[in-house]
Amino acid sequence: MRILPRRIHLRAITRFDDVSLADLAAPLTNDAMWAWPAWSKEKRVADDETGEMVLVPPKVVRLETKTAARAIINEAARLPDFDPKNQHRGRGGWRDKQGNFIWHSGRYLWSSTNGKSIRAEPAMHDDYLYTRQQPTIEPWLSPVSQDESPARRILEDLQSWKWARPYLDPVLTLGWIVTALMGGALRARPIVFTTGGAGVGKSTLHELIRHVLAGAVFSTVDTTAAGIYQQIKQDSLPIMVDELESKANSLRAQSVIELARVAYTGGEIARGGQDHEGTTFTMRSSFFFSAINPPPMKTQDKTRMAVMSLAALDRRDGIGRKLHVSSDSDGRMILRQIIDGWKQFDGESLNFYSNILHGQDLDSRAIDTSGTLLAAAALVVGRQAMEDFGLPVADPDHPGEIISTATALERAERVDNWHACLSHLLQSTIDAWKSGEKQTVGGVVEQYQQRLLQLDLARDKLAAANLGLKIDKSNNTWHLAAPKDGPMLKKIFASEIWHDSVWWDALQQAPETIVIRNRGNGQKVKINGDTKHCLLIDLTAFHKFAADGDEGQDYLFAPAEMCNLRPSAFTSFATVAKLGLPSGARALYKP
Repeated sequence: MRILPRRIHLRAITRFDDVSLADLAAPLTNDAMWAWPAWSKEKRVADDETGEMVLVPPKVVRLETKTAARAIINEAARLPDFDPKNQHRGRGGWRDKQGNFIWHSGRYLWSSTNGKSIRAEPAMHDDYLYTRQQPTIEPWLSPVSQDESPARRILEDLQSWKWARPYLDPVLTLGWIVTALMGGALRARPIVFTTGGAGVGKSTLHELIRHVLAGAVFSTVDTTAAGIYQQIKQDSLPIMVDELESKANSLRAQSVIELARVAYTGGEIARGGQDHEGTTFTMRSSFFFSAINPPPMKTQDKTRMAVMSLAALDRRDGIGRKLHVSSDSDGRMILRQIIDGWKQFDGESLNFYSNILHGQDLDSRAIDTSGTLLAAAALVVGRQAMEDFGLPVADPDHPGEIISTATALERAERVDNWHACLSHLLQSTIDAWKSGEKQTVGGVVEQYQQRLLQLDLARDKLAAANLGLKIDKSNNTWHLAAPKDGPMLKKIFASEIWHDSVWWDALQQAPETIVIRNRGNGQKVKINGDTKHCLLIDLTAFHKFAADGDEGQDYLFAPAEMCNLRPSAFTSFATVAKLGLPSGARALYKP
């Protein structure tokens, strides 16, 4: 017999008093009093009519709190230990231990078996507690094929924006809409950041996506990281932030970007609280940003993003934009496609796009980001539709080449930590010395390398930055020497992430051929009269390393008659005359 109702809400009980127990039993509080009654005493009272003393039997007057508390505590002790921080799941998409997709709509848990939709009450499932919450969208009642999916219409609408990569960006944006509903079920949740000046349609794009995801998205403007995770809590619903602008002397935007980075793989966020009690949040939401001037971002942020640029529409493109969105059905139909097609997406489709991207110059995160977005778009519209809309995916070689080339500039900006640290050092200005002249560290080294500066003078200038030159006369080589400390070096790195001698550890992350660190006494260099143990930097090897990193960024050419890709799929083709190519050749990809 069930005494307490199954409302599937989670709350902390700090004391077993009348109010707390009534809250647990509501709305069946009388049933709780029946199970754990507190009786009044038997007593004799005078009858109102006869005046005779009559016996009044005991009756239930309240809930017996101590007895109820003991029963509840004993029952709880029979259950496995429960961690509300890690085992409590809110609304959105989730993956169970068998790899199946579960959509928590707030009222029900939705899944699919052999194309048949299954609905269940929120409950404990695979050691996770899904609690009843405010309802969000529920999947379409009948299966949705790719031909009848609203995703095709949405992709057509997305093509009305003026994208920098019109053959790719609309498909990736559609892919984000799909992954937004997958939420916590994904192993990597791609982030999208759209940029462009005023009037390019960033807010209208947000409006389109908000209508598609109506009821299942948290959309805001000018928010904070705390405002987001306090609103989302245990949900895995998507988050859209418009106007995430870079502002001087403000870390608000950067904190939101860091939150999205943590959510990419579902990391935990720990924050201090009152009474020295910390609070832990686990973010598993997909993020969509837009801004005119994006905030500064670290390499680890950019590798998790698909950055898309928008330009203003020309007058000949028409004024205004008619969007064909059905808030009542579009998101629900796409959700049904996800539930029914999850196994294929999570297996064959993800593997297909990951494999074709592995052959290109892409790191693992770029593969996860682009591959997941492409696989998600293919789930709802199919590969042939992507081909028809301008992204050739029939030949496995083409998508990989296109993604690699389209992201070449972004990847060129992503350098390793040690590389960024050394670049900052070389570009830093040496404080004024005897003649009042100021030069950069790299400028002094270049002058010495070109024999425009004598060794003693070069050493004097570099010593002003606590740096030195190590000359190996046996093989006529030289190295820039960087010690672990020095007041001027600390000043150079004071406002950077390599401050307080962190530069020493950062530079040691470089290849041994560039930064030498295991020569014992051979690394001792005299700087400003003091002999210091230094890292020896081979700048010749460094410049060669940096130059080699640009290889593969040239244009790729093919004869026009051999190009079976549609010309409209690419932003521009270089003319034969301008590039001096042979007749009939054209530039297929431009970084």
